[in-house]
Amino acid sequence: MPRGICRSLSVLSGHFRTGMRTRMIVIVLCIAFVSSVLAACGASATSVKSTPTPTPTHIIVPTPKPSPTQVPTPQPTQAQVPTPTPMPVQGAPAILDLRPSSMSIVGHLDCQRNGAFACFARVLSSSSNQSELHWTAFTNIPGGIAFSPAGGVLAPGQSVLVTITVPSTACTPGLFFFRGPVNTHTITWAC
Repeated sequence: MPRGICRSLSVLSGHFRTGMRTRMIVIVLCIAFVSSVLAACGASATSVKSTPTPTPTHIIVPTPKPSPTQVPTPQPTQAQVPTPTPMPVQGAPAILDLRPSSMSIVGHLDCQRNGAFACFARVLSSSSNQSELHWTAFTNIPGGIAFSPAGGVLAPGQSVLVTITVPSTACTPGLFFFRGPVNTHTITWAC
């Protein structure tokens, strides 16, 4: 059948005698027609090698039977109860007490004099205090006044004698301070 169509097309070309151009059109149309006929039949113009598609093979592997395992029986344990740590009882801050109770020192009456005044005061921590007494001593008088000791820590019920050395050149009236954690005692000074 394709031969008959190509012959009739070539007859047409002979009729028209239009030249080479007409022949070319006829050849292209014949090729197109033959290709469409072959495609409709399921054949192809070129041979194609088909590769077979592999099919999966199922291999059955038996699963091993689980062997019985021994489950350990939980043993009761004795609960450990933490022992509470006793917190140290923090008492109220200690109160400083001081002697002389007059709260004033007059150098020429209350102190020893050997080129300088040597005066004394006693810092006391009452036996009723519930904590240690941390104390310091200082002055507002210029001129090299020294406290010995100038501070310390006293347990409840303890006391310490403090020597206050005042140079004779520092005869300016002023104050001696003895400070604890809660209170401060003041002693007036005059030569």
